[in-house]
Amino acid sequence: MSVSENSTITMLKEITTTFKCDSISLLDVGTFMVRTYGQRPPIRTIDVDGNEGEVQHKLIPDKTYKADNSACTYTPLNEIIFFTDREQHAVYMCDINSGEGRVITNDNIQEPRGICAGPKGNVFVCSMKSHCIVQLSLRGDVLMTHDFGMYGPYAISVSTDGSRLVVSNIAGGQREIKLFNIVY
Repeated sequence: MSVSENSTITMLKEITTTFKCDSISLLDVGTFMVRTYGQRPPIRTIDVDGNEGEVQHKLIPDKTYKADNSACTYTPLNEIIFFTDREQHAVYMCDINSGEGRVITNDNIQEPRGICAGPKGNVFVCSMKSHCIVQLSLRGDVLMTHDFGMYGPYAISVSTDGSRLVVSNIAGGQREIKLFNIVY
């Protein structure tokens, strides 16, 4: 996809996959990491030519996830995968180079859904059941919990320059999208 100065979007290529996915992150210029559902493994790669691969890490649960039960993001700064597990109320942090990792749990991480990596190295997690956003460091430490007054935050994204954060929810009757400025 390319986007012109006047915001015209042009499709460059359509890639067919053998798996269902609902979360995607850029690994490098031509490869994406996707979170699959309905089959194993829960994380795969696909490149712009349609070549599929598996992402395996000792910490990533070897189970079949349902749609909406997890999400993933990748931090290119230090090559770490963050993977949410809604049923376990956990975020898995997996270093793909060293093989090290840890499971992040916190009273505010309850039914984590969406997750995204910011360009400054922080990771933001939508905690649907506790109605907040949990901010993690690249070491997996909980830095802050943000209560935006939003019921059931579901999806999140940070602008490329790290100056804005957008959050949407999935709550019936209170559907919202909120945009925030980030001040470091």
